[in-house]
Parts: sequence; C-alpha cells; structure tokens
Amino acid sequence: MYKITVISAGPGAAEHMTYAAVKRARACDMLIGTKGQLAALDIAPSEHAIEENRIEEILNLIERYEGRDIGVLVTGDAGIFSLSQKICDRFGKDSVLEVIPGVSSVQAAFAKIKESWLDVRVFSFHGRQIEGAEEVLKCPKAVVLCDKQNTSRVILEAMLPLGLFNRERDVYVCQNLAREGEQIIGIRHPGTIKTIAPTGKELILILSSPR
Repeated sequence: MYKITVISAGPGAAEHMTYAAVKRARACDMLIGTKGQLAALDIAPSEHAIEENRIEEILNLIERYEGRDIGVLVTGDAGIFSLSQKICDRFGKDSVLEVIPGVSSVQAAFAKIKESWLDVRVFSFHGRQIEGAEEVLKCPKAVVLCDKQNTSRVILEAMLPLGLFNRERDVYVCQNLAREGEQIIGIRHPGTIKTIAPTGKELILILSSPR
C-alpha cells in the first residue's frame, strides 16, 4: 500500500513555501525532492531525504519504498503542470493521502508585474514540441512555461512570424522567480528577443492591450 503526500514547494525560495508544506515535509518518513527544494527546507540529503529531479526515478523511488510515509516535493503548485498528475496516474489517487497546495510560478510572475491572473490561460512547451503557438496569441492573457531547449528566446522567435507584435501586447520574460538572479524582462520589440540569455528557469507572460 502506498502512502504518498504531494507537497507543493513553491517557485524556489524558502519564503514562498507555506507553513503547511514545511510542517508536512518534516513529518514524512521519507522525503524526495530536488537539491534546491531540500536546501529550502534546510534538510541535507540522507537515506530519509533523497535528492532527485528525474521524473521516472522519482516514480521508481516511490515504488521502491511502498508502505513508507513518502513526501514528494513538487515545484510551484501541484495543480499546474505538475509531477502530481504522473503520481496519480501511476499509483492511483487512493495512494495519495494528501496534496499540499502552494505558490505557483504563474502567481509569482503576475504578482511581480502587479496584474491579475484571473483570466489567464497557461501553456507549456516544457518537454514538448512548439506546436499550437498561434493559440497563445489568441488569449487576452497567456503564460508560457519554458525549458532548457524551448527557451523564452526560442519560443518568442517562433511567435514572431505568427504576429507577436502585429498588435499592441505587453510581453515579459520572467527568469529565476523567487531564486537568486531573478529578473523580469519587458519585451517591446523583436530586437530585444535576441538579447535574452536563457537561464533554464523561465516563463513568458503575454498580455493583450488595452486591458
């Protein structure tokens, strides 16, 4: 029998992790998370706190420690493009004792630009082909999640021939949210795109104007 708790660890820094997340993480028999997530909890890797960021390896660890009270730290909030869905798909919802919600990178990004995210649509090209990018430009507000291959620069360059700047839009690249080196880059014209240095931790906000 599996006893899994999915714990949302926020976008990066310890101060964005909820009290509930910290309390539950420290109570687990076994904790699985990335180096940064464990560091945010001030927990050193050990036989009870395993450092791992590869999805398949995390799922295999859960399987290996069946019967233990296992906490799995996930980035941002468990409800947005999260490992939590893969855990439920593989082990079943009944195996998940609890899902601890948290602060997502989407929430953090909109807070930085002082805008509501009430009507936003979220797209992810994280580990996916850049297909359907034209749908992003149809939305009044859109967030695009990037990865190390599909960086903000690559994605925005793919959107240029689709009409990214054919109408008035506010475009931001948010890098390293709640982490060291955080920055919000406003994109006003195509030339700025070529100056973006990818960080591996970034997302794009696209807001149609007027709002």
